[in-house]
Amino acid sequence: MNSSQPLLRRLLIHRPLHLTSTTTTTTAHYSSTPTPSAMKAGTPIPGLTSIYPPSKDPSNPTAPTALPRSEYPSWVSALAEAPPTLAKLRNMKMEEATDKDMRRYLKLVRRNLIKENNAIAGI
Repeated sequence: MNSSQPLLRRLLIHRPLHLTSTTTTTTAHYSSTPTPSAMKAGTPIPGLTSIYPPSKDPSNPTAPTALPRSEYPSWVSALAEAPPTLAKLRNMKMEEATDKDMRRYLKLVRRNLIKENNAIAGI
């Protein structure tokens, strides 16, 4: 490999995403099942007693409680989704990959390359 090439280019040449052409564009979905709610609505959120001390009046709780899933912004649900694995990213078509997918692919490829180099060096 030529070290004068930009890093992104060298990594894409080293292990490129599969380049196949498609005429339809689809969005990448990592999970087809809906994300379950971690807590039922109205459940007090544990671990916040140092910030919100328990109330002496049980009819007026001061601890925050979980809201229904519909009350939260859409990005909160995305936090529970597992990111795609390197195998899934390698099999993903280039046209379907988002910028986030490409960044994750490069991150995982770099991580594997570092691990391989460390194994060779005996670190």
